[in-house]
Amino acid sequence: MSLSLSSPASAPAPDFDKQRLMLELELHQTELELQNQELQAAWQKADQRAHSLELAVKELESFSYAVSHDLRAPLRHINGYLSILAHDFESHLPAEARRLLERSREATRDMGRLIDDLLDLAKVSRIKINSKMVNVSHLAHAAIDRLLEGEPNRKVDVVIAEGLFVQGGQALLSQLMWNLLENAWKYTSTTAAAKIEVGRLIVDDRLIIFVKDNGVGFDSSYKEKLFEAFQRLHGREFEGNGIGLATVRRVIERHQGKIWAESEKGEGAIFFFTLP
Repeated sequence: MSLSLSSPASAPAPDFDKQRLMLELELHQTELELQNQELQAAWQKADQRAHSLELAVKELESFSYAVSHDLRAPLRHINGYLSILAHDFESHLPAEARRLLERSREATRDMGRLIDDLLDLAKVSRIKINSKMVNVSHLAHAAIDRLLEGEPNRKVDVVIAEGLFVQGGQALLSQLMWNLLENAWKYTSTTAAAKIEVGRLIVDDRLIIFVKDNGVGFDSSYKEKLFEAFQRLHGREFEGNGIGLATVRRVIERHQGKIWAESEKGEGAIFFFTLP
């Protein structure tokens, strides 16, 4: 009789392979849980920072609004006293005193415009957006009418495309178009045949609205600073404090849109914006 014996070296070890696989799976699951915990902690920290930043911004905006509003009254008093002095005592003042008096009145007017612009910037963050379909063409016509009322003898070729509709808050979009068109109006003031155009482009089925002028333009290498508060790319030959375009950007940001500008010095400027 013969017996058949199996070699120990060739015996299968299914239990060992299964245990090793289970151990690897447990280790992998533990690593995933640790990564998930780290990710959740990072998100929580980011949320806390975002909330803190939001509170800080709101406090700063409230402070800016309160200070700007409170400055109006004393400034009115100063301007009133200067006006009385100029009107009632002008004949008693020497020429140099009259010149300094006028310079002082100009300074109070500049400060008044700055306060108004700061209040406009602060209001952009405070106004609640009641989103609806807004006719931007009508807003552009209204802005041009206001500008013409201020300078009825000014000759500007204005072209406004009709049927420009976007979804957004009408009050903020009205401020947007006013600031863009006032900017174009100002920087075409030294152009012999001034022209301002409001039109549209369609790119990848997306509406892009533009405001174009043939004014003095700006150096394109500084365009990243264009929408920052108190940044001015021109000298004192043009009035302004750099708040207007900062307000424009804030309006666009509140609508989660995008704005940018292109220009060359002496060749006009074109501002593009798109809303979701």
